Amino acid sequence: MRVLWRLVVAVALVAACARASPLASPAASATATASSQPRVMTEAQAWAEVRSSLPGVPIVPPTWLPPSVDRSRAELRQLALAPSEPRYVIAYVAPDGAELSIGLGPTPDWRPGDSAIGTRVRNSNAALIYVGGWPATPGAHVLRRARWVEGNYVLRIESERFTGDDLLRVAWSLDRTGAPAPKTPYTRVKPGVCAARGAAPEDTVRRLIAFVGSGDRDAVLDCFSLELLGESPGYYGWADLPLASDLKLEPSQGTGGRVVIGAGWQFASNPGGAWAQHAHHFFLLGLEDGSWRVYETATAWYTSLP
Repeated sequence: MRVLWRLVVAVALVAACARASPLASPAASATATASSQPRVMTEAQAWAEVRSSLPGVPIVPPTWLPPSVDRSRAELRQLALAPSEPRYVIAYVAPDGAELSIGLGPTPDWRPGDSAIGTRVRNSNAALIYVGGWPATPGAHVLRRARWVEGNYVLRIESERFTGDDLLRVAWSLDRTGAPAPKTPYTRVKPGVCAARGAAPEDTVRRLIAFVGSGDRDAVLDCFSLELLGESPGYYGWADLPLASDLKLEPSQGTGGRVVIGAGWQFASNPGGAWAQHAHHFFLLGLEDGSWRVYETATAWYTSLP
């Protein structure tokens, strides 16, 4: 089972990202950029220029941004065309001066003294990093960075003033065009039997617990997102556990535009291993193809992401 603590220093996950991250060479760092001064244009123009200038690299325009951001304008702050080290940075600015940038290029990973939470972005292991440590307040000026790797490319979303919750919502809702395939692909056999279109996220959790112990692995797997199954395909094993009953759901809370639901239940017998007969999990649910599915499970959850 995956455990996500209230404050996680995701050393193992971030170290894995670091091993996959390309390192900048002195020669590559010295290459000239095609855009050295910020240029203001419409959001569509900025992403179109990046896409036409850098074919073959991940292009990740946002589908959601904090409401205070002025999306009628964007700043193309960097566009490096060197084939050995392409880069781009597009920034959005709110009227109060708060900025959020999305970019590709060499980016510092987690370092001692930082705080980090493991997640996934576009089927890739990722980390939400608080540079220098956990902010004292949501309004604290601390560099927050969502960082992940796709192939040979490091991508990031950064802001000193928007919250970690905002950055996760931006990251989780990025355009998925060109996203890497899941590590373990799965084709749904019983779509909608657990995560029904139009149903509430609580309904997905209720159906999931009802399928526990049923022996119906494909029904159980329909409760989980393909992104989660790509990383952790073993959730089918919930179908082989003892039957579950006496489900109690806790009030939902929002995290990064997704929904967190705490749930407790009782197994008909002690499953053994990491399970206890009286179980409790938190489920992070998000929309996938119009249905609420589980993107993460945990035995603990953070209350907020400042």
